Amino acid sequence: MDFVIDFVYVGDGDGIVIWGRNPDEQDFVFFLDGGNQEFGSKIVEHYKKWIKPYLYDKKTIAFINSHPHADHINGLIEIVKELGDEMTWGIYNDPVKFISEELRENIKQSALRNEDADIDHLYKSFQKIQELNDLCEHYNIEKKEAITDAFNYNEIKIVSPTREFYTAKVQLFTNIDFLKKVDYTKSFSEVDETLESLTPCDIVDEKNDASPENLSSTVIELVDSSNKRYLLTSDSGVESFDDMEKNGFNTENLNFVQLPHHGSRRNISTNWIGKFAPKMFLISAEGNKKHPRKAVLSCIKKNLPNCKTYSTHKNKGTISYTTNRSVFPNRNWGSAEPL
Repeated sequence: MDFVIDFVYVGDGDGIVIWGRNPDEQDFVFFLDGGNQEFGSKIVEHYKKWIKPYLYDKKTIAFINSHPHADHINGLIEIVKELGDEMTWGIYNDPVKFISEELRENIKQSALRNEDADIDHLYKSFQKIQELNDLCEHYNIEKKEAITDAFNYNEIKIVSPTREFYTAKVQLFTNIDFLKKVDYTKSFSEVDETLESLTPCDIVDEKNDASPENLSSTVIELVDSSNKRYLLTSDSGVESFDDMEKNGFNTENLNFVQLPHHGSRRNISTNWIGKFAPKMFLISAEGNKKHPRKAVLSCIKKNLPNCKTYSTHKNKGTISYTTNRSVFPNRNWGSAEPL
């Protein structure tokens, strides 16, 4: 299989369209997240203009939700509302399935009492997942878990989370007492821009993202007809990658890797920049002070001088990568500029 992978600009969020094509004239389109709510229609328009007219009659349309944060799931819900009657599969994890009814009710009541911002955030995520559940039922979309042992299709493979890893993270991010002790909305201390240039890798390695919801994000590997590999990481992080490696993931022949969490310094490390060592990194980002982080970009240049990094914020447009141009129509797009 070969692929066109379109990173649509959705600010600080992910809105990725994976278009796969088999030699037997069969197409596969996967909508991977959709940014915040206002970007859903933009991705639908992108699909209708740049992909749908070129599809073979034999095709499968599906969606994937990496995790239920607003900048990933809200726009995706709008996409499913518009295109649900074309879709075969919905690939996502429902954390409610992994907890007791009593705990779910306790989270709901705590959120209604406005006891804690993180609990309120969690309950809103539950509600968004329920919206996806309802849409799948309405459009007769078959639901599949986004777990390593639950969905692998041809050269589209979920490499994280495992069921064990996801279950462990759900127990953390649905633990009411744990949530009341932490506040993921607080930003880390500001970093001096001079230090970001002088000691970028020290800053990248300073803190890791410990958010169990982010760490449970779906990581997807694509393998093209030349056996080149592509990794889409969503908001996963160092602990996610360590678990992938423990379960047999290797980093050989990675053509590009999506920098996780919009290029945040909290979701990558010098060690994993070196282990991935792709030909290029791609980022879905707003282009603000945090995303992508200057220290991350400088650390990549320091360790991988021949690796190029591209971000959707560069031209506020779409970054597209085609694995085999002879397989897909020429959409007459120009070349993207690296950062």
